[in-house]
Amino acid sequence: MAGSKQTRGYFIAGVLFLLLLLIAIVKSDYIIQNTLSKTGALPVKAVKIDGVFRQLTRKGIADVTGRICAGQNIATLDTNVLKDELMKNPWVAQVAVKKKMPDTIVLSVIEHVPAAYWNDNGIYDARTKSIFYPDLSQFSQPLVKLGAFRDNLCNEVYDSAVLFIRAMTDSPYQMVALYLDKVRCYTITLDNGTRLILGRGQDKALSRLKRFIRSFSHSGLSIDDVDYVDLRYDVGFAVGKRDANSPDAVSTESTSY
Repeated sequence: MAGSKQTRGYFIAGVLFLLLLLIAIVKSDYIIQNTLSKTGALPVKAVKIDGVFRQLTRKGIADVTGRICAGQNIATLDTNVLKDELMKNPWVAQVAVKKKMPDTIVLSVIEHVPAAYWNDNGIYDARTKSIFYPDLSQFSQPLVKLGAFRDNLCNEVYDSAVLFIRAMTDSPYQMVALYLDKVRCYTITLDNGTRLILGRGQDKALSRLKRFIRSFSHSGLSIDDVDYVDLRYDVGFAVGKRDANSPDAVSTESTSY
């Protein structure tokens, strides 16, 4: 009987000890959280920026970070607010924000890499497979211009442009623009302004372009006298020549090869 009472006493003492330990842990956590969350505690004092930039600047990124975070409690800081603010810059493709206690914000920023102009006011990034819209008055790289009647066709048009440019590598022709219209017809614009109308379908368009490269030099025509070449034929092509007396007038003739 005495042993049973002693065991019961140990059990009660153990339970009390666990309760006291739990209370101490909860209270300590409350004290820590309360201390960390106080205004003025653990203020953000520094920012570290990782990334390679051509259009963005570290100063510009740091200025935005300072405006949002300087003096804020790093423990309670909502990093999504800073991320959203940085993403407002059209040149920013991706941002990762981390806290390095006790006072530093670490930013990993990826800048858009321009691969081609898109329609009249955008730039296509082949790495992120997306279009972004910076201030083009501040950008003037000599990129090919791509376009389509819908933005979600940008990847298809870019992939086609790569194939067409490769096909023209050893030719005397240089593509400066490619457009996919509403009937999904590809049209290339050469650097002299001549248009090559390739028709529908990437494979057929590529085959027609290769036929043009092989054959046009045998036509007896100068490409600088040609307004457009319509290649939407199984054999040969139709040529619209520029009228020397009237830049807007075009005469048409067909050639078979």
